[in-house]
Amino acid sequence: MPSHHRKHRGYRTQRVVADYMRQWFPFADSAGAGRTGSDVLNVPFDVEVKARAGFQPKQVLDQLKSRESGKLGFAVLRLNGQGETPENYCCIIRMDDLMGILIQAGYTKNLTLEPTRCDKCGSWIIKNTECSTCASL
Repeated sequence: MPSHHRKHRGYRTQRVVADYMRQWFPFADSAGAGRTGSDVLNVPFDVEVKARAGFQPKQVLDQLKSRESGKLGFAVLRLNGQGETPENYCCIIRMDDLMGILIQAGYTKNLTLEPTRCDKCGSWIIKNTECSTCASL
């Protein structure tokens, strides 16, 4: 009986994630049970949804890589106790893919890794970043 419950929890989580993504991708839909490939259809990503305690990160990254969909792949993790609030779910993505997204979004433009002193407390900081010493006070 517990495995039956876990299976339905997984299918329900797929639907909850698809519903959440529909805010930005109006045709997002759950792939349902027994299909190979992405768990969320009609989005420009390869999405693997996991809702189990025995999650193995390397296994899911290998699973995404083996599909070779040509899409950005990531796993959505529903942790125990999170309920059906997908905005709080975790995601796992390859570091290389994350860096590509951040670079494309412009996070490296005008970034100077020049050390300087904080104007308020005198701690060393990277220029144009928040001082962690002042932030903790």
